Amino acid sequence: MTISFSTALDFVLKHECVFAPGHDGDLDFVITENVPGDGGGLTKYGIDAADHPGVDIAKISLTEATSIYRAGEWTGCRCGDLPSKIDAAVFDCAVNNGIATSGILLQRALLRCGFVLSVDGEIGDKTVRAALAEANLHAADFLSQLLNLRREHYANIVLHRPAFSKFLKGWLNRVNDLANCLLNPAA
Repeated sequence: MTISFSTALDFVLKHECVFAPGHDGDLDFVITENVPGDGGGLTKYGIDAADHPGVDIAKISLTEATSIYRAGEWTGCRCGDLPSKIDAAVFDCAVNNGIATSGILLQRALLRCGFVLSVDGEIGDKTVRAALAEANLHAADFLSQLLNLRREHYANIVLHRPAFSKFLKGWLNRVNDLANCLLNPAA
């Protein structure tokens, strides 16, 4: 029913990892980064010091990062209960924007489809049931709606915090890549 955690994680790591020169795509050669203007601070495998103060980011392993993602974003967003492809979209959004924002965007997409539910960022049983129902009826349209809301979210961030405009192209490329992977998997 759902995309596997490992498949969703592969997509996330493709966009979250920085590799040592000459080793693009080789997860054995992921290096730490500290991008100016990114409040996360020191980051490796997409795990940042600001959100994980007890983690030694410089020494984190792929196994440790995987455990953090599974226990955090995957479980926190109930991705294992969500429909296939929606699970990956919600997971990637949670990694990049936070669990609550991912839940809010999912709920807003469901509201636009006519479901009545609270937009509180908490992916509870009602949100899961609505996502399952909508995915059974209009899977591709619903996924497109969800991804469009994420694009709008990024535009809104830049509107209110212009200094973040330097990240906009990368954010949009990530969503477009996700859309291509989920909506055109044979491409």
